[in-house]
Amino acid sequence: MTQAGPLTWRTGSGWLVLSGGEPPEPAESSILDTVTLRWAYPNRPMAILPTAGGSLNQLEELALGYGDLSGSEGYVVPIFGLNDAHQSENYQLLAESGLIYLADGPDALALVRALRDSPALEAIDQAYAEGASILGLGAAAMVLGAWVAGSAEGAQPEPGLGWVQNVIIEPRFAGSASAMRLRALLGAQPGCLGLGIPEGSALALGPDSQVETVGEGQVTVVLNQVRGETGAA
Repeated sequence: MTQAGPLTWRTGSGWLVLSGGEPPEPAESSILDTVTLRWAYPNRPMAILPTAGGSLNQLEELALGYGDLSGSEGYVVPIFGLNDAHQSENYQLLAESGLIYLADGPDALALVRALRDSPALEAIDQAYAEGASILGLGAAAMVLGAWVAGSAEGAQPEPGLGWVQNVIIEPRFAGSASAMRLRALLGAQPGCLGLGIPEGSALALGPDSQVETVGEGQVTVVLNQVRGETGAA
């Protein structure tokens, strides 16, 4: 594992980027644009995972736009459930990519259930070890942490992939409601800290313990109430 301050994340040769999500009116340069230009492994394609339930039409358009920006191919990897995550064709698409985009969507639990202990996750890990970067957008960013909250009322949190160790990620972090939701999750997991990431912003974790913010918003680190709370740029 790689560490910087209170954060510990999976070791690889690429970057791990946690985005709070794109705002309703995206900025001229999106988080994906920044990640593509700065951290995507050159001359390798972008693989988009739609498993959290985002719009396929929008993701296909995103794949086409990636080619215009980077000169490399972009494609949607058809993983919609556990069986798809065990298909050798999908393994190959992920393992050969230079940027893996975990797309936002209404069902983060579907994403973590499909990937957990799957060949698809092994392929993502292989690509990451070789220099590919991973971008988790919005709800998909939660999956990279220790616990994932369900979107349905009363749904119980489930273990995440744990690529960012002992951290619960709250995307679209804004105002007291977000803070209360994150503190409630932390209350059930006393060994964790929280990351509140607003829309239009991201926290980027590098292979040499670099920690950078992308966008204009502030990423907030929330500790358990016993230990207090602090903010991070």
